[in-house]
Amino acid sequence: MNIILLQGQLTHEEIDQLLKEFPQYLFLSLSEAAYKNMSPDHWARLEVLYGSRLTKEELAAAPQLRWIHSPGPYLNRVCMDEIERQGNVLVTNTVDENIPQVGEFVMAGVLAFAKNLFHWHDANKFPKLVWDSKWRENMWTLQNKVILQVGLGRVGTEIARRAREMEMRVFGMQAQRSFHRYCNKTFSIKELHEVLPLVDVVCLSLARGREYQNWFKAEELELMKQDSILVVTGSSNVLEEEALVKVAQSKKFRGIIWDASFQTPIPPTSPLWTLPNILITPEVAPRPKSTERLPFKIFLYNLRQYIHSNFKDMRNVIDRTAGILT
Repeated sequence: MNIILLQGQLTHEEIDQLLKEFPQYLFLSLSEAAYKNMSPDHWARLEVLYGSRLTKEELAAAPQLRWIHSPGPYLNRVCMDEIERQGNVLVTNTVDENIPQVGEFVMAGVLAFAKNLFHWHDANKFPKLVWDSKWRENMWTLQNKVILQVGLGRVGTEIARRAREMEMRVFGMQAQRSFHRYCNKTFSIKELHEVLPLVDVVCLSLARGREYQNWFKAEELELMKQDSILVVTGSSNVLEEEALVKVAQSKKFRGIIWDASFQTPIPPTSPLWTLPNILITPEVAPRPKSTERLPFKIFLYNLRQYIHSNFKDMRNVIDRTAGILT
């Protein structure tokens, strides 16, 4: 009997449903300690993984593994390069969960820097100086400010929608230029350098893939306006850290919002923590988590398709050549 390993937390009712509907599989829901000590026999019989962690050593120990479903959108702790080279493992994820929260988070951060809220917080430590503060004359209204939303998947679309609600002008950018209902103008990725000097806010919501690894470098940062805002959400490896440290030291940016990967945290010794006007958060943009149990619903739907080999009907299939679409 082959195994379906459950890394993601499921309720007793959900596990009971799986056991009744799919008696042909052995379901394992293990503690962290038990997972680390899983026997070679269990690894050898593993066919399906519901989770977001898999090392290349574990992949090698699981020759019958054919499908991974991540309960969240990110696969930073899954050995995607090895999976791509192996070529016989299907990967799906849950990309629809908590998208409204991401839109709220991005606009909250942009508004905070537009209205100098972090500076006012610091100024409150010196009450006698508050009324003469220079920050009074350096406020933004978002009306008619231009935001460049790089990546127009589900997350990018939600951010663009909310920016339009704030009466911003929205420029959208993706691999190929095409009409987008929430964008005033759209551009292709190839036009990035022409567009960057024209916008006030740049929001990067791109795929996790090798083609975008350290894609936004010093040249792109230098092309951005003085006193602009930079937002990174989703895949945090799209931005070259060394380049950001170098450019941001000159106080070029009004604000930097970096919702960094919780699975691969920024080390405490990183110079990123010392940059002026930066807000680093541990992958909190999609929180609070939905109570609708969407990850399980998508997994259950996909498992029903999988056992009948209806792979084309499975939802949120990852294109291994492009990574996670956000």
